[in-house]
Amino acid sequence: MSRMTGRARRSLLALGAFCAGLLATEAAFAADPPAASRTLNAIRERGSVICGVQNDNPPFSLPDSQGQWRGLDVDSCRALAAATLGDASKVTIRAVTGLTRFPSLQSGEIDVLFGSTTWTTTRESALGLVFAGANYYSGQGFLVHSRLGVKTLKELDGASVCVPPGSTTELIMQDWARKNNVTFRPVVIDDPNQIQSTFLSGRCDVFTRDLTGLSGFRARQQRPEDFTLLPEFISMEPLGPFIRKGDDGWLDIVRWTQLALLAAEQMDITAANVREQAGSATNPDIRRLLGAEGEVGPSMGLDKAWAARAIAAVGNYGEVWQRNVAPMGLPRGNNRLWDQGGLMYAPPLR
Repeated sequence: MSRMTGRARRSLLALGAFCAGLLATEAAFAADPPAASRTLNAIRERGSVICGVQNDNPPFSLPDSQGQWRGLDVDSCRALAAATLGDASKVTIRAVTGLTRFPSLQSGEIDVLFGSTTWTTTRESALGLVFAGANYYSGQGFLVHSRLGVKTLKELDGASVCVPPGSTTELIMQDWARKNNVTFRPVVIDDPNQIQSTFLSGRCDVFTRDLTGLSGFRARQQRPEDFTLLPEFISMEPLGPFIRKGDDGWLDIVRWTQLALLAAEQMDITAANVREQAGSATNPDIRRLLGAEGEVGPSMGLDKAWAARAIAAVGNYGEVWQRNVAPMGLPRGNNRLWDQGGLMYAPPLR
């Protein structure tokens, strides 16, 4: 037998030290699991997750004819309640506007802000907030009255535009206008319902916001053909939940609950088969996601079945899309999974 070289001996010793370190880390985790986040403690004491969303904002959030909140953001909130409290119905939905959404989160009035809110630098660097991950990729579009005969955005020079104050919508529009030597006359209104009624009354020539929201608004009108959705969109905007900075444990839970719904779609786990998969799957990735092995949930102060409950409550991301967005006739586009040409993917849950 040949003798071990010095390099091989050092490599073997390093491997042994690495394995010992892993074992020590696991032992320490078992003896002293991570403390629950401040926000999670408050949620458990209160018995509900409070989510801020925009009112009348399909496909993200709106009350149905019975007053029940529906939409992609609402389902994301219910998934959080299922993961943290074991019951997707334990949510409190609070309507916010462009002006009230950030103070509501900063003050602790809500636990997480959805509200079709775009990830930007200053919202993290200056407002004390942190983006927890995209649940929708959108872009800013423009809806006009068909009677104007406008076909392209540059034909709107001098037009009046309904827009919420202090929003990325207003700022992006101003930047685009400056770069393209086009002048807009903004009609600044904070209340989303008032913006819509002002546009419908004809006091604004143009209504601008994310393209998805405009499509939903147009589709709900008695005569959709009276309105033209222009083909251009002028931004790429990741939308998703924000939380307050300084609670990394809550950031982990919000971020990874959303990613769990994406991972479930990647692995063909649905609301209908999640319980069967949890008991019979042999795929290690599925077993870790659903809590059959590993310590993913306990590493965040949750139990092992946190993700399985979230998936059982609202389905995987594709099911959430089919329920809330597909009925509007919108293609998934950038919101497809990565291996289908989109931007959505889940990093390893392990």
